[in-house]
Amino acid sequence: MSFAGKPESERRGRYVTYSPFDALGYGCNGRPAANRDGEPGCKTVFYLDGKTDKLALLYTADARYVDAHGVHVGMPTAQAERRLHKLVRVGCGAILRFETKTGFLVEWFDGGRTSKTSLHLTGGRVGFIVVHSQRLNPGVLDCVDS
Repeated sequence: MSFAGKPESERRGRYVTYSPFDALGYGCNGRPAANRDGEPGCKTVFYLDGKTDKLALLYTADARYVDAHGVHVGMPTAQAERRLHKLVRVGCGAILRFETKTGFLVEWFDGGRTSKTSLHLTGGRVGFIVVHSQRLNPGVLDCVDS
């Protein structure tokens, strides 16, 4: 991750039976990059596959990271929905998911209220963004990789 500079924190770990990971953390404020199970402890964490050293997952709660439609952490739900032409529905979490052959992007929304009839999220904001490999999975974020 040379483009991101030297990580503030690094933690090797493994979530249950998934492949081991090496978590590189940025914006950590003295916290570890991740706990032993992989839950992120920093604003941005790059998870490298422990066997191949390839990027398996990027987690960020930093508004400087922006998707191709201009959606970023902190953006109000309604504005993100307009840009993405999708409604945020609540299931395991309040998410929007976009897939390609090699990976997928998940935008996770925090706050707001859920309609009891349609499970549509109103209010709230983008809480974090995840870019995840289709092939490599450290298993660290429930609901994101399922």
